[in-house]
Amino acid sequence: MIRIKPDFKTSLEVREKCSSIKKLGFNQALLLICLFGLLIRLLYFFLVAANNQISGDAASYHLTANIFADGLGFTEPFRYLFGAIDLVPIKGELVEIITPIGHTEPTAGHPPMWTLLLSIGSFLNFTTVYQQQIFSIFLGVPSIFLAGLIGKKIGSERLGLITASLTATYAFIWINDGLLMAETCAITAAFACILSGLNFAEDLSMKNAFIFACVGGLAALCRAELLIYLPLVAAVILFKKEFSWRIKILRYLSIGLVALLVISPWVIRNLYSFEENVFLSDGAGTVLVQANCDSTYYGQNIGYWELKCGQPPPYGTNGELLDESQRDIVVRDRSFDYITENKKRLITVVAPARIGRMWGAYKPIEQLRLDVLADRRSFGISLIGFGQYLLLLPLSLIAILKLWKKRKELLFITSAWIPIVTFTAALTFGNTRYRTAAETSLVILAAFSLDLLVKRFTGKSKTT
Repeated sequence: MIRIKPDFKTSLEVREKCSSIKKLGFNQALLLICLFGLLIRLLYFFLVAANNQISGDAASYHLTANIFADGLGFTEPFRYLFGAIDLVPIKGELVEIITPIGHTEPTAGHPPMWTLLLSIGSFLNFTTVYQQQIFSIFLGVPSIFLAGLIGKKIGSERLGLITASLTATYAFIWINDGLLMAETCAITAAFACILSGLNFAEDLSMKNAFIFACVGGLAALCRAELLIYLPLVAAVILFKKEFSWRIKILRYLSIGLVALLVISPWVIRNLYSFEENVFLSDGAGTVLVQANCDSTYYGQNIGYWELKCGQPPPYGTNGELLDESQRDIVVRDRSFDYITENKKRLITVVAPARIGRMWGAYKPIEQLRLDVLADRRSFGISLIGFGQYLLLLPLSLIAILKLWKKRKELLFITSAWIPIVTFTAALTFGNTRYRTAAETSLVILAAFSLDLLVKRFTGKSKTT
């Protein structure tokens, strides 16, 4: 018998080629899932959401993006484009205050990232609501890709494809795309935070720390509450590692410094532009005053918000128009006064109702109907999303129990959004939309459980 001595170099080349083919196979499958997710979002838009009228935050993002593209910076859009007529109580009498069209004043009602992304479309002449809605749908697709990378990193290529598939098809993720709401940006930012956090936990190099800090800073520029993730997760990662306290503290401070540098242009602009100190946004007062009143504490909207609770509009004592930061202080003080007088009700009834509304445990169908009015979500699509949510929830709980035993750090990095959004809802009000960042945690955890089920039924411990 003739024995042929294997050529080590040739064997190595074959193995590398096979490896690249497998990798390409995952990339191709992930790309197909992303395209499928895009198709779902486009069908949803053209068949359901295209004729919906935008209002509130969505209208603000749309108009501000166009104004920014026109070279006027971050200008408050409604008074600039439409003016305002307000009835203001002055010395016991209601006085009509008229703000003319063309009034310009800076705005920081929202962090800037979503406006900046939409303004890219505006620069490209996508200036109508319809055009920007389609543009925003494409901005939502990267979340699917990031979800796939996360699943692959924490388990396998199969887990990555399952995670991407859930992200592509879960209605409470894609319902945001096309509505011109910042949740499209927030979902991608939440996935990016998780992925960069996993990389940092795996390798505590300065490079990974820098990337994690940059991603966390950019996430805060999408929605202010997303900033909580960075210091929380960085602390857990660093202080569980076997390094000297000096290294841990220096690395932690470095992450904070880089994140501050990322958000500093926006913060400096705000500090320069307003009478009162403004950092990421000045919309907290408006949210609080509309969520802390008799209607939301004792009426039909317990745990929710009520627009009329913000009345009368905030003006100076003599009817003078205050700047945005000053108006926010006025309504914030009103809300703090109401909270002080109703602390027991807030703790025992209202805060639990807020959390219950957000997590679908308190008046879930009513909340979905309220989402239609406030956020222009389709009720039918929301019902589909709620059904999917009820399926994902027990799968997520199974994953939490599994990971708690052996992989606590991984569990915390992937599910930190759950306590963050719960805390946010307790402080503000209950809304399905406020759960958005935590939807990323749910799909990752549910995918982990589904992958375990696949392993059990196929008898395989891992996949390529």
